[in-house]
Amino acid sequence: YVIQSTNNPVNDNLMELLIMIDALKRASAGRINAVIPYYGYARQDRKAKARDPITAKLVADLIVAAGADRVLTMDLHANQIQGYFNIPVDHLLGMPILAKYLNEEHMEDLVVVSPDTGAIDRNKFYATGLKTPLAMIYKERDYSMVTQNAKNTNIKSVKLLGDVHGKVAFLADDMLGTGGTLLKAMEFLKEQGATKVIAAISLPFFTGNAIELFNEAYKKGMFYRIIGTNAVYHEELLKYEWYINTSVSGL
Repeated sequence: YVIQSTNNPVNDNLMELLIMIDALKRASAGRINAVIPYYGYARQDRKAKARDPITAKLVADLIVAAGADRVLTMDLHANQIQGYFNIPVDHLLGMPILAKYLNEEHMEDLVVVSPDTGAIDRNKFYATGLKTPLAMIYKERDYSMVTQNAKNTNIKSVKLLGDVHGKVAFLADDMLGTGGTLLKAMEFLKEQGATKVIAAISLPFFTGNAIELFNEAYKKGMFYRIIGTNAVYHEELLKYEWYINTSVSGL
């Protein structure tokens, strides 16, 4: 078993993984299982526009060519990435571990909220498992506006489909980068009357100054806790009261 996550620095970690697999193959290993908690380049899984690379497929080809016989990974950005491999792939989900915290805390009046339409299936899983209502944040966009500036978005209005007033709102997503979208969703839910806002993130990257932004938001009372996994490890995060670190070893 070769255990190597391909988070930042992605290229260095990916190259190390390929070298280790090749070394094991040349040492006549009977079977090589690549355990990859975070599968790098997973978001580049399709051609969004002409001449775009499908890097998730390229990474799969590299891992197979290096000599891996099986891949274990978790929370792929898209399930179809499993089909990029010609070897068995075990796709594990961090949801059961993240949901365990809520069960242990015995949260009352809990409502699962999908932060957007793309995350509805993931949050439906939580709502079904926790036996709670499901709500969704809907963003109305003006597609006549073309912008790549995060401050000047094409979002005209944000609406909540469901009710969180006087309740604990719970959001779940597969990964967190700069966290801008999640922070806005948390602020919006507090404005809608949520007593607490809790988020569960399988792959908590916290890129840029995300940790500072979330710490400021916590001091302002915008959220209660963020539950993450050690699939992406941040030693700095462990010192903050608002971050709950869970281990994926149980998967």
